[in-house]
Amino acid sequence: MRIVRSKRDYALAALLLVFAILLGAASDGQASEGAAFDFTELIKDTIIYGNITKDTPAYNDYSNSRRQTGEFKSGEVVEVLRDRAYAWYLVKAEDGREGWIAADSISIPGDPETNLEQLPQAVLEAYVNTRGLSSKTDHLVWVDLDRQLTHVFTGKQGAWSLVRTMPSSTGKNVSPTLRGLHEIAERGTWFYSPFLGRGGEYWVQFSGPYMFHSLPMDQERNIVDYTLLERRSAGCIRLSMQDSEWFYSFIKRGSTVFVN
Repeated sequence: MRIVRSKRDYALAALLLVFAILLGAASDGQASEGAAFDFTELIKDTIIYGNITKDTPAYNDYSNSRRQTGEFKSGEVVEVLRDRAYAWYLVKAEDGREGWIAADSISIPGDPETNLEQLPQAVLEAYVNTRGLSSKTDHLVWVDLDRQLTHVFTGKQGAWSLVRTMPSSTGKNVSPTLRGLHEIAERGTWFYSPFLGRGGEYWVQFSGPYMFHSLPMDQERNIVDYTLLERRSAGCIRLSMQDSEWFYSFIKRGSTVFVN
């Protein structure tokens, strides 16, 4: 039987976890009690599922040189991993089959509402520490798609401390932000995409074309959308003008980026 919990239940669970962490730290200097807590009640992975609308071939790529590697049948439910220009989707079946399919072969649901329940700092730190997340640097980034928040930590594996939380705007369901573990790479102060008709300042790459950057701007650098805390982008992670500049200046190359 599925137990339906209210927002008040989640808030109470968060408070109980904070008390457990504090008690554990007071007794032995570590958040030992927090390690046994079931975070699935508070923090969930955001997975997009679509429905295959017709029998369709699956390919190894979306390019003109693509080759067929399998197929998906009408009615199958698949996880949507990423898109290519809204025309192609990389999907994954329950049995592990993966492949690129044309956009006219899949139905993708609309964007969910943002979870506005905020978690205490102690809970955020306990979560990344008990997951065992590591980084090549003393910086760690966690993007919570469910809450549309980006958290930045400093420290090391098992001892991460939160330094900043930033309201964000990630990819829409039809253009999802790439989930999983990634790494901070290149950066720059300005980019512009003719295809999207938009650009942004203070971009920081974390996986191929996926970047953190400022609010979207036109070619003359006028802001065209101030929205944050909602899924609005083509896959990148938007931050405020102030936060994007801080992130660009602060975060180290090679730092781990965890997106869930």
